[in-house]
Amino acid sequence: MNRICLVYFSPTGGTKLVVSTVAEAMAAELKLPLEHFDITRPAAREAEYNFSADDLVLIASPTYAGRVPNKMLPEFERLVHGEGTKAVIVSVYGGRSNDEGLRELTLLAENKGFNVIAAAGCVARHSMSGSLAAHRPSAKDMEELAAFGRKVAEKALTKPEPVKIDRDTPIAPYYKPLKEDLTPAVFLKAKPQTHADKCIACALCAEACPMGSISFDDFCTVPGICIKCHACVRCCPTEAKYFDNEELLSHIRMLEKNYQGEQDNLYLI
Repeated sequence: MNRICLVYFSPTGGTKLVVSTVAEAMAAELKLPLEHFDITRPAAREAEYNFSADDLVLIASPTYAGRVPNKMLPEFERLVHGEGTKAVIVSVYGGRSNDEGLRELTLLAENKGFNVIAAAGCVARHSMSGSLAAHRPSAKDMEELAAFGRKVAEKALTKPEPVKIDRDTPIAPYYKPLKEDLTPAVFLKAKPQTHADKCIACALCAEACPMGSISFDDFCTVPGICIKCHACVRCCPTEAKYFDNEELLSHIRMLEKNYQGEQDNLYLI
């Protein structure tokens, strides 16, 4: 092996933190250089990424509605290519459920030429909520992630078998969000709003949007697709960005009401 590579989509930083912790432990154990391939911003998705059998690659994504985000699924398929490359899959979710996120990303990687030798489903703060899994990853999580990285490093030095995972059952549909009264919540057209009097035109929201959907000419305008990742809300220094769609807000309240329990991380080696 010549290097360890991270490929990740991480609009609000939780996925990057989790997978970087794993990768840094692996790099220290194997004494290999570490390279980041952050495909969160549109400009980073203009080139394809090809990895050889001499690379060790970590591929990471958050789980949206129980799967790889639907706008990013074809992007991962288009961008990332292996040649019998050893890989580690990391799927991150906000405390409700990982559902099919880990399995879907694993199968996608295998279909793209990677030998997935380990995988992890991990909890990080929910992108849409300030309270759901707010303290994750915790100090205990970080210790577990580093320990997982060291174990994977040991496995990578052998002729590792692929990770044991269900490869036969079809991937289930995306989770259908619910409102507080547990009826369906429909918010596909919801987009962030802006308190114009608070906006200081710093451009951070436009730079943070993973879809490139916020106008650099008018930061109050969102002409493109919104995936509700809340990157613009989380990065705004004056709290000018917000969502006011009641169906979306009701869904967030439902999550905060019903999913405050501690979820354990899942490690497959």
